[in-house]
Amino acid sequence: MKKLFIALSLAAMLLCQGAYAQFNLNKLKDAAKNAVNNTVNNAVNNAAKSVTPNSGSQGSAATATPVQSGNASAGVSAPVMNPAPSTAVAAKGKTLYVSVSTGSGRADGLTPATAMKDLQKAINAAEENDVILVAEGNYLGGMGCGYHQIGKFADATHDPGKFISLYGGYSTDFSERDVIAHVTKFQPGSQAFIAPLFNINARRPYGYSGPVGTVVVDGFVFDLGENNRYCVANVNDERTGTPNEGVLTGRFVEPDAAPPVPIVGTSSGDEYGLHMDVEGNVRIANCIFVNCRDYGIQALMGKGHMEICNNIFISCRYAACQVKGNVKDADIPEVSLDFHHNTVLFTWTRTKAFEDMGQGFRFMNGIRTIDVHNNIFGCNSNCAVERVFYESNKQMESLKVSNLYNNYYFANKRDLELASSGAASISVFASGIEDVDEKLIGPKYEGNVEMPENEAFINAIDRPYLEGYMSLKIMKSQSYNPNSAANQVNRLFGMNQQGSEIVRPSMYCNKYPWEKAKDLFGKVEGYGAQMPR
Repeated sequence: MKKLFIALSLAAMLLCQGAYAQFNLNKLKDAAKNAVNNTVNNAVNNAAKSVTPNSGSQGSAATATPVQSGNASAGVSAPVMNPAPSTAVAAKGKTLYVSVSTGSGRADGLTPATAMKDLQKAINAAEENDVILVAEGNYLGGMGCGYHQIGKFADATHDPGKFISLYGGYSTDFSERDVIAHVTKFQPGSQAFIAPLFNINARRPYGYSGPVGTVVVDGFVFDLGENNRYCVANVNDERTGTPNEGVLTGRFVEPDAAPPVPIVGTSSGDEYGLHMDVEGNVRIANCIFVNCRDYGIQALMGKGHMEICNNIFISCRYAACQVKGNVKDADIPEVSLDFHHNTVLFTWTRTKAFEDMGQGFRFMNGIRTIDVHNNIFGCNSNCAVERVFYESNKQMESLKVSNLYNNYYFANKRDLELASSGAASISVFASGIEDVDEKLIGPKYEGNVEMPENEAFINAIDRPYLEGYMSLKIMKSQSYNPNSAANQVNRLFGMNQQGSEIVRPSMYCNKYPWEKAKDLFGKVEGYGAQMPR
């Protein structure tokens, strides 16, 4: 039996970035190790400004617009932005209240005192333009099924859903809103299900020419870490993919895989954090997407504007966020997207062999104008940003305006990937983005740089997880037995001989502590997720 062991470090995966990128990676490693022992960093954290970005004009930087909660004595009103963005909550709808810990299964949800207990019941009861305020707690769907939905998954023609807005982060009496102190989460445990944690369908039937509404998802934690299948952590057994002490689990176990080690969790099938097929005014803000095994957000966007801002994506698989236009070619000019002030870390590839996927933010075709700015992209195992382009449809490609500016990058395998199904992909690093053809990136392209050293930010990342990623290696074991039964039969019929290969990464999509994800809000002034207020 012949065995071949190949060790691939993360540094080797990044060699194509050149000496400058490698130097920054080494500095980042040193910063990660030293930050925990250095306490002179609170000033940076305390100085971070509170920003809840609004949509404003497309391509403009976010402005400080804190969310205001209502007055409890007068009855809590829906949170509003001041000045109100185009995606502000519609005033004509009613407000529903939901509290899993203090609500009732038979209440009407029309006042804080008569809050509903079941969020799915509130969604079912809501009408167009209604607002649902959700108190802290863990929401497990109707009858504890593990998921929520508005309309039917991937069924826009039969169930067009409805336009409603959801805000989490309220205290149980609805007297205040603080999405960090009053965590509102979707975190199923052993429930085995094949569905997004939350599916939102808000599309009018094709051919409809009337007004569309607003969809808001603001202030929720989407976590599949308690449901995913992982190898039980064991630093003494390389088969488990446990890089070091302190990492919560061993590696993620892919569908149909059965490693010869103990397993924790129940499910590894296709599940998104948030899936959407929407149109109109859409806003996803102040959320955390963690341990999502198939996309944090996967969105199909119809005519209108989508804003994804002030979110944290961490330890997601496939892509942290993927958005695709879902309209006929003639309607593409009416589709726009703004992805800004998000922190996107540790996005993992489709398999433990690190073959494909692994994008931090992936925007695909069918969108006229895309603005990607003021984000932090770090430790994404394929690329920070993937811009998909038309190779065969030159006319549709000519309509696209893709702006990528004022973003921080660190320790990504690539910072930008220009991808097409009909041509070879082009890899670009931060320093080279200004050289990309303006038909692909532009006219806004300035300010894409390697992230400056920031002790507060490094200290906010879970230290064992970061150090495990920085020392990532992949071991491949290959074997061939000419006398195996299969190979004897193959020789008899003139067929190819068969061998086997075992891929053992030191780390792959391990569970990230969701509580630590909250610490990443507000650590870098003006970049990444700011402190939600």
